[in-house]
Amino acid sequence: MIKALETNSILTENRPLVAVTMGDPAGVGPETIIKAFQGNEFEKICRVLVIGDARFLISAASKIGISLPINSIQQVDEAKYQSDALDVLDLKNVPENLLMGEASREGGQACLDYIRIAVKLAMEGKADAITTGPINKKGIRLAGYSYPGHTEFLAELTHSDDFALMMVGEKLRVALATLHISLQDVPEALNQSLIEKTIRLTHNWLVRYVKPEPKIAVTGLNPHCGDSEIFGKEEKQVIEPAIECARNQGIDVEGPFPADSLFVPKRHSKYDAVVAMYHDQGLIPVKMESEGCAVNLTLGLPIIRTSVDHGTAYDIAGKGIASTDSLINAIQTAAKLSNSLPVS
Repeated sequence: MIKALETNSILTENRPLVAVTMGDPAGVGPETIIKAFQGNEFEKICRVLVIGDARFLISAASKIGISLPINSIQQVDEAKYQSDALDVLDLKNVPENLLMGEASREGGQACLDYIRIAVKLAMEGKADAITTGPINKKGIRLAGYSYPGHTEFLAELTHSDDFALMMVGEKLRVALATLHISLQDVPEALNQSLIEKTIRLTHNWLVRYVKPEPKIAVTGLNPHCGDSEIFGKEEKQVIEPAIECARNQGIDVEGPFPADSLFVPKRHSKYDAVVAMYHDQGLIPVKMESEGCAVNLTLGLPIIRTSVDHGTAYDIAGKGIASTDSLINAIQTAAKLSNSLPVS
């Protein structure tokens, strides 16, 4: 896992500014923010500005029995970044009658508004990085949008054509060739260009933040990598050509490997990252290995974006029991990446 920055005791405004979105107000995003900041986890490593609804955060804090002063502001330069208070760029966009634990048009619209503002701040250089709270896809649909997740929305806002999702755990980094699509659509979505692009984005990120000569493994799609095309032809027709193309660009990449054997610790530990073909193939191993502490990164954007590795968790929203581990790690990671420091 990415460790917190080591700093001296003198706090300066040179600390990076991380814009944190509140996420779907009906989910666990608001309470995890409150709980994380009660522990004062970030004072020495960065300044944090929450993009959300101040009144709702005050209400969320009261419901879970936490006293945390909220500094509601309308402009970034009004933030105080004090250790005993939470600065909130207040959009005032959550209705008082919003029901906790349920997807809604209002909640979907609110969380997209937070993301837009956070991206705008980062694109304008007013924030050094953004960390996003969990959103709900049904809420987004109810608000009239068809984005399957954060990644695609962020790519649109930043005008990014080449992008990929990477999940970083304790000892495992996995980038995905395909994102939030039906499993039955994965084979058709995979093509040589897409896989090669994902390998290249992963390589470039590793070179910048991990080591100058990283080593990457690539999974197959089918059981036993197709077993000489008995179980599928994607390995021979698509994945192997993409790997060869990446090698011709000077990238140290190997595969394809059957996922069931590659994700054994003794095997994947030889590599700095793995490129997997679809969502669950890659993310199940990371989430099992990190036990809820993983960080979601978006590769290929002109801004730094991290996120939690979990969803809105409607079933426990408002109960004060949601873990803050992934949020804390995501903010610490954003701070570290904004300083272009090595990631361990």
